[in-house]
Order: sequence, then structure tokens, then C-alpha cells
Amino acid sequence: MSGTYQYDLRAKRYYVRIYWQGKDYKIYRYNGEPIWHEKTAEKLLNKIRAEIDDGAFDIRVYLPDSPLTIQAYSETWLNSSTACNNTKRVHRSAIKKAVEILGDNCLITSLNYSKFCKIQQSLDCSAKWNNAVLIALKAMLHFALKDGVIKKLPVFPPLIKTQEKDPEYLTYEKQQKVIKAIQEEHRPIFEFGMEFGLRVGEVRALKKDCIEENELVIKRSFSQWELRETTKTYRIRHLPLTTRAKEILKANRPSFSDYLFTYDGRRPYHERKMREIWKAACQAAGINIIQKNAMRHSLGCQLLDEGVDLKTVSDIYGHSTMDMTRKYVRRIPHRIFNALENRGKIIELPRVYRGNKKK
Repeated sequence: MSGTYQYDLRAKRYYVRIYWQGKDYKIYRYNGEPIWHEKTAEKLLNKIRAEIDDGAFDIRVYLPDSPLTIQAYSETWLNSSTACNNTKRVHRSAIKKAVEILGDNCLITSLNYSKFCKIQQSLDCSAKWNNAVLIALKAMLHFALKDGVIKKLPVFPPLIKTQEKDPEYLTYEKQQKVIKAIQEEHRPIFEFGMEFGLRVGEVRALKKDCIEENELVIKRSFSQWELRETTKTYRIRHLPLTTRAKEILKANRPSFSDYLFTYDGRRPYHERKMREIWKAACQAAGINIIQKNAMRHSLGCQLLDEGVDLKTVSDIYGHSTMDMTRKYVRRIPHRIFNALENRGKIIELPRVYRGNKKK
């Protein structure tokens, strides 16, 4: 690589000129600012030479409208991502917040610990959303590392710790009360989802090929209207069909669709429509709980209340780690009370002697 810096009389500023991989380049800006002084131009040239020696030089970093700005590269990353539409939407919003703080010309190659701290301190929002911005940036930089754009991941500050709330759930009795308030033609999809603790996107995506003899196979999910041939955790789950589940299927609306549950005999349920049906039923039953909590969380809490072990609940849910299931344990105060109350209490049994019984 041959390179030099020169003064542009017309623009009245310096630029660095390099010949790289058969092309001639003129670089007029350094860190997003014009090169007004000779020492700045010399510093930039030496920086480029050092990057070439280290094998870290990327001409795209220094080009106008660089594809390596946070905003531009985030689109490259998200367009290549296999994440669902909802996740991509959250990531785009998070990246937009980072760009607002760091500026439109901030390059992903310049991201470091101090800039991440600046983002944390500048965001005037909840801890959960603050963490979401850093999580999105970290995911993007993991992609950039695999893409060869960066050589190593920068250090991230720890995420803000948030106080976890006990999961909101329905007892079996309250669950049945809400179900009875749902129109009969729409009950099956809610009952079936609650029977197995399915995610809303999973029960919407069930097709007739998911019923195999006496087994339910959970292998698809909906993200809004996008049908994905995988679940949220990318794992196929096999669950035995219970007697209740078979009864629900018998009562289900017949249809010519491939989908197991349809809104009108042809089309699968949309998430918004299910939410409307659920909200109306909750109002009629005098119970206030969001649909995903009622369908997903309630089963685990009910099973634990009945003494089912945590490992079994984890297997039913298809959790990748037991830590994901343990959140359901925190909301069982009566079991904790019984354990503490009965500690050290031993029931004495009458002694029986061989030959003579003690009276």
C-alpha cells in the first residue's frame, strides 16, 4: 500500500490518499470530521498503516456513507438474521436508540466499553429497555465478528439488574371460568393451548400433521402472520395427547384447512383476534390477566401446586434450562409455609414388639 496526505486548496482542508487493492482512494474525514490540520492527516495515515500491518484494515470504514455505520450495518445483520419478525422489530428500535445517542456516523468498528456506558447513562427508559439496546448491539457485533468485519468483541458493561416479578397465572377454577365466557366456537384453541401450556404463536401454528396417533408434535410457530417452520427455541417437542385434549379436538370446528384451529373454517387465528376474544371473556368473568400469561404460565403453576416435580414441568414446556422453569416456583407461598411450618415435626408411630404389644 502506498499512501500520502495532501492539502486541497479548493476545499481548504487535508485529505489522505492511498492506493489499495488496485484502486485509488481519497479520504476527507477522520472520526466523522473534516481533516483541518496537517497533524490530523498524518495521524490518520499512520493509523491506516498500522491497521494494514495488523491485518485489520477495512477501506469501508473510511468511505462516505460507510456500510459499517451502526444504522447501515444493522440492516445487513437483520436481513441475514433468522430471528422472527417481532424480534427484528425490537432490535431495529433498539439500534435506533443507540444511533440517536452515538450519532449517524458512528461505526461498528469504533464501539467500545465507554460508548456502551454512555448509552446506558443516556437512555431515559426502563431497565428492561436499556438492556434491550445493549443486547441488540451485542448480537449485531457477534454477527460482525463472524462476518470478518471486527477481529474481537469489545467488553460490555453488565446489564442492569431488574427485580423479577412473580409470574401471573390462573388457578384451574378461574381458568375454567374464563373459558366458559368464551364463545363456544372459539373455545377449542384456548382450551388446547392451556392443556399443554403452549405459546400463543405455537397453538395458532398447529396443523393437522401435528397430531400423530396419540401424540402432539409442536414444531411450528407464528410471528404475527409469518409462519415459521420452527419453534421459538428451535426444538421440536413431543407430548402425549391427554383425554381432555382428545375431547377438545372432537369439539373443534371442522374445516378444509391444513390448520388445526381456524377462525372461520378456512383461516388460522390471528394474534389480535385471539387477544380480542380473550379480553372480552376476561371482562365477562371479572378476571384481569393477559392472554399469554393465562395460557403459558398457568399450567406450570397449577402442576407445581399439585406437587409435580420441576423437571417434569420443564420437559412439558420444552425449556432449554431449568432456570427458565424455576421462575414458576417463586410464586408458591403456601408450599413454602408448609415446608417451614412442618420442619422438625415428627409423627410418632406406636411401637410394636415381638411377642408382646405395647399398650
